[in-house]
Amino acid sequence: MRPGPPGGRCTLRSRRGSSPRGREVTKEKSSVFAGTDVAEWLRGQGVDTITVVGHMTINCDIATALGAEALGLAAEVLSDATGAIHLANEMGKVRAEVLHEVLLVLLHSNVAAVSSTEAWADAVRAGHALPSSNLVTSAMQGRAAFAG
Repeated sequence: MRPGPPGGRCTLRSRRGSSPRGREVTKEKSSVFAGTDVAEWLRGQGVDTITVVGHMTINCDIATALGAEALGLAAEVLSDATGAIHLANEMGKVRAEVLHEVLLVLLHSNVAAVSSTEAWADAVRAGHALPSSNLVTSAMQGRAAFAG
């Protein structure tokens, strides 16, 4: 994914009809949209939803999902096709698994539809959008989950 700091490589695929179209871009920032023409390319392909996979949930994945939201694109994140690393700094430390789960909950609460690859493939085959949540519903479910 990263040929060397600060760049990164991203492969884009657009599927319309029976043949996927794709292209590869090299990016300098966390979001695939920052400093690239990816948003314009997606619009030109008639894409309204992106599916985010790959490392790392804590960097490129979250930045790209947030960037998609700002551009009016729906975002999907595949929970078992992304990942995180352990982090530690002056603010504390967190294990990769915990960080990954927290970010997926955060993303699903307002920014992206988060699912497993299997559920995503089933939705694609059925021609349905992945279910998503929103901040109000997630907050109410959170309150209930941690009540007394």
